[in-house]
Amino acid sequence: MNMPLMRLAEELSASPELSTSPERRAGRHGLETLLNCYCREVAGPEGHCHVGPFLGQQEWPVPVRALLRQGQALQVQLPRSRARLLAVVAQASPTGNYRYRSAVYCAHAGRGWQVLDWRELARLVIGELAAREDLPFNDELMVQIEDSVAVTAAILERGQPALDSSDPVLAFIQSEQGLRLGHPFHPAPKSRLGFAPEELARYSPELGAAFPLHYFAVRPEDLCQRSILARDCAALVAEEAPEALAPEGFVLMPAHPWQAAWLRGRPAMAAALREDRVRDLGPAGPAWHATSSIRTLYRPEAAYFYKFSLHVRITNCLRKNADYELDGALQVSALMGELLPALQARFPSFAVLAEPAYMSVDLGGADEAQRRELKEGFGLILREGFADSLRPGAVPLLSGALFGDGEFGQARLAQVLVAAGAEAGLRPELVEAWFAAYVETVMFPVLHAYFEQGLVFEPHLQNVVVGLERHWPAQVFLRDFEGVKLVRERWPAERLPLAGERAREALWYTNDQGWNRVSYCLFVNHFCEAIQQLAALCPGLERRLWAVVAQALQHYQAHHGDAASALRINRVLAGQPFPMKGHLINRFLKRADKAAPYLALANPLAVAAGGWA
Repeated sequence: MNMPLMRLAEELSASPELSTSPERRAGRHGLETLLNCYCREVAGPEGHCHVGPFLGQQEWPVPVRALLRQGQALQVQLPRSRARLLAVVAQASPTGNYRYRSAVYCAHAGRGWQVLDWRELARLVIGELAAREDLPFNDELMVQIEDSVAVTAAILERGQPALDSSDPVLAFIQSEQGLRLGHPFHPAPKSRLGFAPEELARYSPELGAAFPLHYFAVRPEDLCQRSILARDCAALVAEEAPEALAPEGFVLMPAHPWQAAWLRGRPAMAAALREDRVRDLGPAGPAWHATSSIRTLYRPEAAYFYKFSLHVRITNCLRKNADYELDGALQVSALMGELLPALQARFPSFAVLAEPAYMSVDLGGADEAQRRELKEGFGLILREGFADSLRPGAVPLLSGALFGDGEFGQARLAQVLVAAGAEAGLRPELVEAWFAAYVETVMFPVLHAYFEQGLVFEPHLQNVVVGLERHWPAQVFLRDFEGVKLVRERWPAERLPLAGERAREALWYTNDQGWNRVSYCLFVNHFCEAIQQLAALCPGLERRLWAVVAQALQHYQAHHGDAASALRINRVLAGQPFPMKGHLINRFLKRADKAAPYLALANPLAVAAGGWA
């Protein structure tokens, strides 16, 4: 290993890059993320992106030529804009995970190289896409990018976050609230249009947000709720609320404080308050911690996470719990009771955080559109906590806090590996062994749920919590049933009694759709990022870590597979491209994620034993 991990962890925490102004760091990160999106989704597939030595280096800026000893030149052509981009990156990457060693330069026809800032790159990229698609310039996307950079700067202004804790509860909260940079392949990863600056500080997990819930009192006949537990949702919520808060003849309905203000602005809500069908009780009770999704709140003493509707556009969409999503979460939770025992018997380290109850407000007699607006606006899903499933002594950490989040995640990951290797020694073999344990813990139950049960999990970095025992992967928790789907051929309507027609249609996937979702989340969103973070800590390991993934796939097939899984897995091992979401293209086209086709991404598994030019 080029540098002991302990020293590396210390240097990451004190990196000069972390001492520059928040605005500069936010802008630099926004620029690099946007360029990586463009290279992966557009320039790479079109053959307009190249890494390596090229002729004509004498015309390059002096800083680029000087830094070539530390990496390789990335050249990107924007043919419709007649512009060239140039930067030094650490190395070529088959998956487009470039780590930048220099500023990004731009040269137009007849003009020399100039350093590019994030605004200029955003205008160039959006203009290039507009010409490519024969569409107008997308001003909305520009606003989202600007908002994301501004939010990132506000987050970075807070300073260096905590990196470690011996207290499992505090460590979990730190991991949930530590995603300071967001999705590495989204053009606006921290965009949250709807928050005013003071609200951003009050409600953002990255700024340590913790606040009381806002309570309303609702007439029982105007409350809608469902539960697969022995107790209804209202009783569970009342148990966590301050005593004697509900007026006589009313039931408590909590809301996210930001959403409470939004609800008060709805015409149907104003009428309900006037008619005394709903009473506004205001904030009350203990503080709840905002988690990485912003709208899901956590209190260590509570039995359930609360997943609220939040009419804020976070990255791609408004985060509201629609009717069909409420019923879909309940139906999937019910199926877990049927399917989970077999999965856990085979994979004891596997757990899910089910969503067994929900509640909302349904004001009969109101205008139908206004009635639906309030029902979605009040929607609350209860998600199980860790109390019954976390092993004694295990520390739950959000996977995104280790494998995402740039240098911050890299520093956290380094600390974990330092602690894990205290007795074994800090060798590349340790990193491989740790990652092999992690891959098996996450991959095997996800694959088996799909192949054996027709259950499609969405194991991306923000949906996975890993339980570390003595700093080694020992448990995995999957969460957020909004993304869970069912293979239609395996789950006909009669097997889904809790889901109405709209909920069933949202839950159903074909076999191919299910495999694309599993493959994208597992290999691209998850393992690509994990391998990049580990290889950054231990240079030269990237190929060997992809070999770990290949070996795990072979092991799964040998011990748990069948003919159907062999067909899929063999294609992956042979190098079939990974399916990938194109967040930049989708945002430019204003296309809903669920309606967007997958793009193809180079699969490193077939060349794991060789090398990349």
